[in-house]
Amino acid sequence: MKILVSFLAILLLILTAHLGAPVCAQDTPPTFEVASVKANKSGTLQANVGMPPNGVSYVNLPLRGIIQLTYVINQPSKVIGLPDWAATERFDITARAAGAINAEQRRLMMQGLLADRFKLIAHLEKREVSVLALLPLRSDGKLGPKLTETKGCVDPRDAAAKRADNPNADLVVCGPQRGGDGRLVLIGTTMQQFTSLLAIILGRTVAEKSGLAGRYDFELTFSPERPLPNAGGDAPEPAVNLNAPSIYTAVREQLGLKLETQKDMEEVLVVSHVERPSEN
Repeated sequence: MKILVSFLAILLLILTAHLGAPVCAQDTPPTFEVASVKANKSGTLQANVGMPPNGVSYVNLPLRGIIQLTYVINQPSKVIGLPDWAATERFDITARAAGAINAEQRRLMMQGLLADRFKLIAHLEKREVSVLALLPLRSDGKLGPKLTETKGCVDPRDAAAKRADNPNADLVVCGPQRGGDGRLVLIGTTMQQFTSLLAIILGRTVAEKSGLAGRYDFELTFSPERPLPNAGGDAPEPAVNLNAPSIYTAVREQLGLKLETQKDMEEVLVVSHVERPSEN
């Protein structure tokens, strides 16, 4: 599987694959047969995530994103203790096992690689943190005009095959659509996925407490408090609508939901030590 992605899409990849996966290593964890770790000095923000049957291929990813993928952590605020360079400096990682591996083996191998090459020491623990809870706005459960139950969409992993079978088919693919700063368009997305994207936009932990199951289509237009992370690309981003409401107002008026500050116990990954790798 090889996908050109934005950082938002990387977080969706985390969510759609193996939520709640174990992060504790086995007594004798599997290891990659060969691995290369190099700093990426391209100066671009375009990232590439590849997961071949026998390994991984990460191009131009920050260490924070690599750790999130490895430990299946859906919100950057749930990784505590990383130095600033872990979010700004980017790396290429290519690693191969002797044969085909499954998702859990890949995670354990990557955890070992991070410990070996980045000297990463980390553990999970529960902490009381201030979170934004996503809640229903109305007691009758009525949703806003820009939030509707999805009418069906195609999993991105199946889209290429379906187009090959029927080139003229008008496919609606699940996931984020191109929006840009101040506009978020999602098709066939769960509330958990949506809260993870909100966490990136706001830079805070967002807890899903709407009680809405299933998949939904979202269209949210707002005035961003800060630029959204983006992986670049050739197409220009749409201009920001400076007259748009704040994201808090937009969530209320457009989605029929609300963001409320609460205290909650959250499981976080606490990093106690990490180093820049030596290239090899």
